[in-house]
Amino acid sequence: MKIFYTASFHGKAKYQPFYNMVLKAIRKNKVELISPEIGNYQTLLSPSDFRLFATSKLLHYQAIKKGIAWADAAIIEISEECFQLGHEATLAIQNKKHVLCLSTNEDFSQKISNRYFHGARYSELNVEEIVTDFITRLKKHLYDLRFNCFLSGNQLEYLDQISTKMGVTKSDYIRQLIDSAASKSAK
Repeated sequence: MKIFYTASFHGKAKYQPFYNMVLKAIRKNKVELISPEIGNYQTLLSPSDFRLFATSKLLHYQAIKKGIAWADAAIIEISEECFQLGHEATLAIQNKKHVLCLSTNEDFSQKISNRYFHGARYSELNVEEIVTDFITRLKKHLYDLRFNCFLSGNQLEYLDQISTKMGVTKSDYIRQLIDSAASKSAK
């Protein structure tokens, strides 16, 4: 599993020990990790990125975007609230990436309701458990296998209509049908 991890640059003076604690908890899960916190986040940039994005701030933002796109999920330490971290969480959610926002101050999942958004208030006593639970749950639902099938024109038309009506992709709708049938058969 691939994880993108970030935290507020402006909060480093106050929260760096917590950033390190979260980083250690992520690493214990033996995942592929890209993060500004470990300095490898610009490895995803191409030579053309360096030509196109002349300033270091634009290059940094492009690297963040590519890191989010590369990852299966994002973990954001958000104790130091900032606009940029909120934007990065939104980018990940728009890309249908699950996001775990961790704070030492509050659980943001009490304010934000989205199937891809997860939040928790943590301390040194529970950070490893929270991170491990998040990663373990995602690994069970990681869509890493592709399956192709043929449908009739009528079936595809119906699938288009029902998925649009429900506000989900066709793939998400089919997965929901399978999950629903599986949970009914398990009972």
